[in-house]
Amino acid sequence: MKKIFAPAFLVLSLFLLTGCPVGVTYPLAKPNSRPIDKGLIGTWVTDDEEATILEVSIKKASGTSYTVSVLEKGESYMVEEDIFTGWVTELGGQKFVFLKAKGSDKYFHYRYEIKGKNITVWDVSLLDGGMDAITSTEAFQKEVLASMKMEGWSKEPTTYYKQ
Repeated sequence: MKKIFAPAFLVLSLFLLTGCPVGVTYPLAKPNSRPIDKGLIGTWVTDDEEATILEVSIKKASGTSYTVSVLEKGESYMVEEDIFTGWVTELGGQKFVFLKAKGSDKYFHYRYEIKGKNITVWDVSLLDGGMDAITSTEAFQKEVLASMKMEGWSKEPTTYYKQ
């Protein structure tokens, strides 16, 4: 499986934009705890044919959340849902987006960087204690902070451009 955010979109892990996202029961931060990053709003497309998501739309839902819609899926897209609520957070000087589908108990997380009309996203790799270390939001944050210091974290970026 390809490692990447986000969303995140982390992300969002936290972001369903690249890689094979792993759903986590806990969010990286409390949803609705930060204002949205207006730079995420728009329709994003990648030319990376191996990306899980080829096109995604991010719209403002409120002052603290987004509606994220997967418009074009890649061959390796394995998530049943294609519409998510998203939020942002920062941890260790990095920006993250995290997403959750209605009725799901899993969050998807991605690290992201916006530069001009491009956004680059990475999967949130858990290199220290892995999934077993995530027993709460606080434990998840500690795992991410420890993993950020390890070789191999955020190695496989996918870049999207705004349409």
